Amino acid sequence: MIDTTDPRTLSAKHDLDALIALAQAGANQAAEAFAQLVGQPIEALAPIVAFEGTTAGASDPDATGVFFELDGCLDAIVGIVFPGRASETLVRRIVGIESGPLEAPIVESALMEVGNILASHVASAIADRIGERLLPSIPSLAMDHAQAELEAFIERVVGLDAPRIETGLANDGGTVNGYLVLVPTG
Repeated sequence: MIDTTDPRTLSAKHDLDALIALAQAGANQAAEAFAQLVGQPIEALAPIVAFEGTTAGASDPDATGVFFELDGCLDAIVGIVFPGRASETLVRRIVGIESGPLEAPIVESALMEVGNILASHVASAIADRIGERLLPSIPSLAMDHAQAELEAFIERVVGLDAPRIETGLANDGGTVNGYLVLVPTG
């Protein structure tokens, strides 16, 4: 809980509020790109702030994810987590294979490409708001247990006590097809 009577915490709250606004702008732009990729309306849900562990895909061992470090006007991690059911549907849509087995290299390539597109949109929206340059790193891919992999990535880069701003990307029916997780590192 943030103590709004303590001036140091109040400053941290304003920083967190600004970060939430940046995360929401990035998620909105990524949702538009995601909608074009999947051919259906996608909206960015209201962001949730977590201080211990992520909730994105927490109970889904089949969740996949693509993780990036942002470099430039905001030092942060962007994690994109796809629930298992959405991951396969997404890959099939991207590669145009409706049924039958999917070879691992095809799945990996498609997920990394979608991750690159979404992370680039997040970075672009944040950079536009700040008015400076922001670029995503080369992606790291998690083919299962993406939430645990994202937590390990966060721990390596910044530590587990960093705030996480999570935004669901949902279709018209409210089904979440992906999560964006923004974690400040600086």
